[in-house]
Amino acid sequence: MTNIIDINAIRWKTDDYEDAYVDTGEIEQHLVKVADYVSLKGSESETATASSESSYIGAYEYAPGGWITDHTHADAEQWYYILRGTGLMKVGDEERIAGEGHVVFVPRNAVHSYKVVGDEPLRLLNVAIFLSK
Repeated sequence: MTNIIDINAIRWKTDDYEDAYVDTGEIEQHLVKVADYVSLKGSESETATASSESSYIGAYEYAPGGWITDHTHADAEQWYYILRGTGLMKVGDEERIAGEGHVVFVPRNAVHSYKVVGDEPLRLLNVAIFLSK
């Protein structure tokens, strides 16, 4: 394990964009690839190089036309740093176009989602800090 991570050296969990499903069988994420950099202790990850008691760090990349549905996290705050591409980002009642260099903060229990805008993939660095309830 290493704590100094070259994110360009970490492979994606899948070679192709895929859909991710929730327990209900509905699509939650459309056309996505994921790479874990730091996983929560006790969780399994093929790509993470470090583990944490309270944080997750990884990347998501969505193909053009990709999206994630409205959802909340009761046990975490998170933020996204847009590495590449453009997305229509939604947090609570706020919705706007954001691109490379934008940070999107998502408070605990805030409804949030996003979708790719344009013909370029949307790549996000995702950091989640898990909070005690």
